[in-house]
Amino acid sequence: MDVAALSRELAALPAVPPTARPRTQRDLIEQLREPLIEALVDRHYSFAALAEVLSQWGIDIRPDTLRRYLGPVDPNRRVSPRRVPPADRPPVGEPSPVPNAPPRGGSPDAIVRLDTAWAETPSEPPVQPPRDPSGERPADPPAAEPGTFTPRPERPIDWYKPSS
Repeated sequence: MDVAALSRELAALPAVPPTARPRTQRDLIEQLREPLIEALVDRHYSFAALAEVLSQWGIDIRPDTLRRYLGPVDPNRRVSPRRVPPADRPPVGEPSPVPNAPPRGGSPDAIVRLDTAWAETPSEPPVQPPRDPSGERPADPPAAEPGTFTPRPERPIDWYKPSS
C-alpha cells in the first residue's frame, strides 16, 4: 500500500457541503431558551401556558416535554438581556484599575473615604519564617528509593522559642 499516494488523494478531496439536518422541536426550544425561562421566572407563566403560546405559533409541545427540554429552572434566577454591568466594576476580562483594591460600592462620600484610607494604608513587609539561630541549614534527609516516604527529622523544642 502506498501511504503517501493515499495521503495526497485524501488531501485533494473537494469539500462537501454539509447536509441540512431537519430542525427538531428540541432545537427550536433551545433557541428560545432564554425568553422561555424569562417568561417562567419574571412573568410567572406556567409550562402549560407557554406550551399553549408555542402551539399558536405551530410548535405543538406538551408542557411536560417543554419542562424536560428546559431542564431545572431556578425560580430565583433573573434573566434579562438588557442587564448592564455595574459602572463601578470593570468589564469581565479587564484587570482592576488598582491591584488588590477592595470592592467599591456605596455612596460617593463612602467611596472617597475608602480611596483615601486605601491610599494611606502602609504596605506591610511579607512575613518571614523563623530562622535557625545557628544560621545553618538543616541537613537534608537521607536519600531513599523513589516512592518511599522519609520523614524530616524533628527540630529541638529550643528552636521554636522566640529569641529574646
